Amino acid sequence: MVILSPNTEIQEFNIIPRSRQSFNGLTLTITDESSKEFESFSDIDAYDNGNYVLVSQAFNILKENRLYKLTITQDGNNWWRGKARCTSQVNYQDKHSLNTIASTQYVVIEDDETFTILP
Repeated sequence: MVILSPNTEIQEFNIIPRSRQSFNGLTLTITDESSKEFESFSDIDAYDNGNYVLVSQAFNILKENRLYKLTITQDGNNWWRGKARCTSQVNYQDKHSLNTIASTQYVVIEDDETFTILP
C-alpha cells in the first residue's frame, strides 16, 4: 500500500510493475474509493530505482484518512495497480483500527464444533 500526504506537492512512491521494459506513455489514474472522484495524469514521471520503479506525481484530490485506488496504464494496458492511504501521520509505528465499535460490544459465541447434516 502506498502512503500519500494530504497536500498538492509532488510525492514519490516505489512500485513493482508488471513490466519494466519501457517507462514511456504511462497514464496514472487515482480514484477516491468513497466519493469516486478521480484524476488522470498522462506521461507521468517514472524512473528505475533498483528492484523498484519510482513514481513522482502531484495530486489535487487527496483528503486526510481516505483510501484511493491507483492505476497505471501503458497504451491502454494495465501496467500496475494498487491502493493508497492518505494520512498526515509521520509515526508509522502507531496501530490503527478501521473498526469504531468498542470491543466490549462484541459477543463471542463458542461452539462445540458440531455440524448438522441438511436433507
